[in-house]
Amino acid sequence: MVKVEKFEKSCNCYFVTEDSTGVSLVADPGEGCPQLEKRIEEYGADKLKYILLTHGHYDHIASVAAMKRKYPYVKVVIGEKEKNFTSDKMLNLSMFSGVTVEKFSADILVKDGTKLDFGEEKIEVIETPGHTVGGVCYRIGNELFTGDTLFYVSMGRTDFPTGNAQQIMKSLKILAELDGNPNVYCGHGNSTTLEFERKNNPYMRDSLL
Repeated sequence: MVKVEKFEKSCNCYFVTEDSTGVSLVADPGEGCPQLEKRIEEYGADKLKYILLTHGHYDHIASVAAMKRKYPYVKVVIGEKEKNFTSDKMLNLSMFSGVTVEKFSADILVKDGTKLDFGEEKIEVIETPGHTVGGVCYRIGNELFTGDTLFYVSMGRTDFPTGNAQQIMKSLKILAELDGNPNVYCGHGNSTTLEFERKNNPYMRDSLL
């Protein structure tokens, strides 16, 4: 079993803990969130195992280099097709935003089907390109972190560099056809459930046609 806590800053940041072993991770730490960092320290910084990145846009990755300095043992995880986003200002959009993204390198590059140990749970990687070329979602049991691929009754933009409208529709179909009804934790906006999105999200419905 895992517990998910949401912190809102430039994007939705998530602090996830695994019950039986006490290990933790952060998903998409964004531009830095004092409340999130406080929670890491309260829970026990030595228990932090991963920083999971759904994709490489600045609003999801800007604080990673600083976190890595503070917690050098933590493994930074990103999709293998996004590895250049961590240092390319055009790809991560920081050159257009006025936000400085300090360069960093991921420790673990993942692809579709990759599984990472997380206490007694597994983190399953699902490739979901479209918002960016190498975006991924992460599933841990009944919890699904969708970044900017799937939003509450909406989906991510596809007009940024490497975005692709056809690809994101295929990605939404992949998510729609996942088994069960996981809780969905989006990169921005409200959390939701996959069954609600199957029934109410027009983009997801269209992806199944």
